Amino acid sequence: MPTAYLLLLLLLFLALWPPAASVDAASATVSPLQTLPDETADTYTANSSYGSNLRALGATLAAGAGASGFAKGSYGEAPDEVYGFMLCRGDYTGANCADGLRAAFQGVAERVFFRKAAVVYYDQYMLRFTDDERSFSSTSNEPEWSANNMNSVSGSAAAARLMGKVVKLMNTMADLATSGSPRPTATASRYATGEAGFGEQGVSTVYGLVQCRPDLTGPQCRSCLDGIIKQLPTLFMSNNLSNQEASLSRVGGRVLGVRCNLRYEKDLFFEETSDTIKIDMLQNGKSAVFMIVILGVPLLVLLILGLLLRTCIVKKVKESLLQRELVTLKKEIVNESDSRFSLFSFSKIRSATNNFSDKNIVGKGGFGTVYKGQLRQDQLDIAVKRLSPSSVQGFREFMNEIKLIASLQHKNLVRLFGCCIKSKERILVYEYMPNGSLEEFIFGVGAKKSWPIHRGIIEGIAEGLLYLHDYAHECIVHRDMKPSNILLDHEMNPKISDFGIARICLSNVTESNTTTAMGTFGYIAPECYSQNVYSTRSDVFSFGILVLEIISGKSAVGSYQLAGRSYELRKYAWQLWREQRCDELVDDSLGEEYTEMDVLRCIQIALLCVQDSAEDRPTMREVTMMLSNGNKRLLLPVQPGSYSVHIAVGTEIEL
Repeated sequence: MPTAYLLLLLLLFLALWPPAASVDAASATVSPLQTLPDETADTYTANSSYGSNLRALGATLAAGAGASGFAKGSYGEAPDEVYGFMLCRGDYTGANCADGLRAAFQGVAERVFFRKAAVVYYDQYMLRFTDDERSFSSTSNEPEWSANNMNSVSGSAAAARLMGKVVKLMNTMADLATSGSPRPTATASRYATGEAGFGEQGVSTVYGLVQCRPDLTGPQCRSCLDGIIKQLPTLFMSNNLSNQEASLSRVGGRVLGVRCNLRYEKDLFFEETSDTIKIDMLQNGKSAVFMIVILGVPLLVLLILGLLLRTCIVKKVKESLLQRELVTLKKEIVNESDSRFSLFSFSKIRSATNNFSDKNIVGKGGFGTVYKGQLRQDQLDIAVKRLSPSSVQGFREFMNEIKLIASLQHKNLVRLFGCCIKSKERILVYEYMPNGSLEEFIFGVGAKKSWPIHRGIIEGIAEGLLYLHDYAHECIVHRDMKPSNILLDHEMNPKISDFGIARICLSNVTESNTTTAMGTFGYIAPECYSQNVYSTRSDVFSFGILVLEIISGKSAVGSYQLAGRSYELRKYAWQLWREQRCDELVDDSLGEEYTEMDVLRCIQIALLCVQDSAEDRPTMREVTMMLSNGNKRLLLPVQPGSYSVHIAVGTEIEL
């Protein structure tokens, strides 16, 4: 009996023992790997204007990087203007990223001896600041820093094979991060992870990671990564010509730079996702055999029994909670919807999308994949948004999207036909938009553009927002207005989509947002990231940015030169408007087929919408009146304030 009780206690201990963190992203550290102050830079004092500007920039960039993983900008005026960026590792985002950067920034001045320029590298993030705009805009990856794992694979042949495997993995990941092949979602973040089988000298798998700053183009990122990949044999491999057995390759190493970085190890150090690429993986079970030999069959059997018991318990608890969620959601859908909303069977959706074929994929969002499908009985084209089963946040967004728009109906809103719920599957079914997104129309190659189409799109978006703010059953703030969330039907009518982070609020009243700033930086209003508040005027700001993009054909997350300085789109447009050079802002592809006064009026309306203070912006009702009544006198927009942040993938910002 005592033996049986001891065995039972051991099984329970194994079952309830918390799983070890598989990646070091699970716990952040504020100890820098390397601090690199620029010894040639001037120094400053803590109470100086430069010190004050640096603290302000650090706080703002940390908040922005928490939302998108990357923030870049400047703060203040010359000669005390500070330029800087913060970058989190691709698997270390959200509140962890923001909190880690804030902690890292504490005491940075003392750490770099009050130098005005420095780079600080951490395991999960990095930060850089300088007073020199020229060096900040440099294409160099310096200052670089490298470090290696002390363990190694020895022997010239084995060392060469390991390094060859590392270089192959790095190049495969570089392709993924720069071109998106074979997984397009990695392109925007310029971040990729991968694994490669090796199977020698205790190294069964090589794990790797590459990352560029998201504001680099694909070719720029690839060029930077090529530069540090070429250094790997020199940095982490040692050839001994007199004694080949003394030759070795390190089983881990990293190279960090201000534009790109990479790392490889024999142990998993990042969070695996569906985008983690795998090459040359071992199929012969060498690792399992090795563990059996070392630990012995009895201990392995005991471990398996404990893990099975734990798995069964956890699975039953999860299934019970999931069923409760699904039952609650079904009741909410039925109570909130009307006859225009349907609950589709999973088999019907699977048939409509050819079993969710990759050929049917038309896009990927933050919480899932969008497929084109057809309901064969009705001959109706549909867009199917399939939520990722592992996304807890996505489930909340799923419920929110249904609750908000199941009963909405407007010509400039994408219609939600219904949803599908089966086990872990959560699917939204929308009307299909054959002309794609506004993003593809503005920035795509070969799009047929004309001012009447552009004007109609601007007016349609305005009318859709007016409906959400003033005429829906409750005032709705979209909070993520951007070109990819505006879809175009067969007649080029715009339709607002993706209500995943939309919220209900009192009309024109600012409400606190107690979570991390949501939305896409570049389109999000200043008060959203600086104060974590939002209102209908936040959507107005995003609308103004959209109008500037539609007219100019330029991205809100780009950087544009004027008189030797770099500006984000909002300031760039304001400078041209002030100097009466708006013709330089207009997209060349529009040709001469537009009325100059009408375009100028739309630019001025957009500039009124993107003013720093929410109170200074018009309501969407006022915007639609200004667009429809060409005789209505417009106010003059004020110059953007001392700082404005637009933080997103591929952004260039000025604060």
